[in-house]
Amino acid sequence: MVAQALIPAIRETVKTNEIGGDTPYKTSFARKGTSGTSFGFMQGDMNKRPDAVAALRNALDAAGVNAAAAARLVQALSGPQPGGNPLSAADTKTVNDALAGAGGRPLVDTLDMTILQGVLDNLDGCIAAAAGRALEVEPMALLYMAPWINMTGAPTTLKKWLGGTPVDGLPPPPPAPMVTAEHMDGYMRAQKFFRENPKNYTHFTDSVKAGARFLPSA
Repeated sequence: MVAQALIPAIRETVKTNEIGGDTPYKTSFARKGTSGTSFGFMQGDMNKRPDAVAALRNALDAAGVNAAAAARLVQALSGPQPGGNPLSAADTKTVNDALAGAGGRPLVDTLDMTILQGVLDNLDGCIAAAAGRALEVEPMALLYMAPWINMTGAPTTLKKWLGGTPVDGLPPPPPAPMVTAEHMDGYMRAQKFFRENPKNYTHFTDSVKAGARFLPSA
């Protein structure tokens, strides 16, 4: 299980990877694949998470936006958004003001904590997969895993690899006694996404370094 003392570092790593130093209380658009409208430091995606849709709907209601306008805005922002923001400047301001308002912020925060807990649960699964081969996972290695899980979803391949099964296109599974940051760096560099987007990997590793500052002292 992920130690409680490591959660601030994991949170900071994912936050930096997803939004850098920007505010979580506004919409953003990755414009990749089936990604949709996202918000929060965990970037809850309205095309993939009904709770993100509900959070925006409730934030608009809390901000006093009339029901018809709120329904129109939620509908416009739901689903994939390959072209980016579909709203006018005025509508965008309405939505972002609602997310950043007194009623919206707690809703965004709750969504973020729900998504973060899902990442932590998946990290527990990775730790268990490694433990099946008597491997420990060093804290820095977890900082590589967490933002990748948040980006890609359930770590089926990662757990298989940690469990000792070779995977085509990836380095050999890490040997005992420890899964290190170096092992995870090799794993990530082998991913198609990062091979095709090397600047994204630079940002990814910078995010790991940002999170590492929050690791407890030895």
